[in-house]
Amino acid sequence: MSSRTPAPGGPAALPGVSVLPDKAHLRHVLGQFVTGVCAVSTRFETRSGVRHDAIAVNSFASVSLDPPLVSMYLRDDSTFLRRVRTSGQWAVSFLGHRARSLVGVLTTPAAQRPPVEQAADWAVGPHTGCLVLPDGPGTLECALHLTQTLGDHVLVVGRVLGAVGRDHEPLVFHRGTFTEVAPAP
Repeated sequence: MSSRTPAPGGPAALPGVSVLPDKAHLRHVLGQFVTGVCAVSTRFETRSGVRHDAIAVNSFASVSLDPPLVSMYLRDDSTFLRRVRTSGQWAVSFLGHRARSLVGVLTTPAAQRPPVEQAADWAVGPHTGCLVLPDGPGTLECALHLTQTLGDHVLVVGRVLGAVGRDHEPLVFHRGTFTEVAPAP
């Protein structure tokens, strides 16, 4: 019996042809999955004092409630990853639908944008000193728990030190573009 032939009375065969994907095809397929969008920040020391950095992330996930752990994936050559590893702390701000323009700023290479502190109306998180957005759906402050290289990215897991939730509409990413969640009927 072929692996594509269903057992009598079993489920139907998967429609379409499944192929080992190249990067473009895999990106297209993964684009069908809706993800939230976050601003992730960290702080780092310079000769002139403490500075902040932030990036936009859509690879954020909850890992565990006990202990409270969350995760994200960062490129293995990321300057931001190096800064998180050095500082040992980071914060996540879930972006609301009104923060779409901030994503453009946070996805621009750091050398080509103004200091991140000027990109939004940030607040300083009480647990980490990292920047958080006080007007989005929620914020988390994290201590670095572990990192693990996986392919060309690094899994970054943080232990949640503080969390604030707000009833605001989120910004989501789907099929390569940003959109909003439709209100419930």
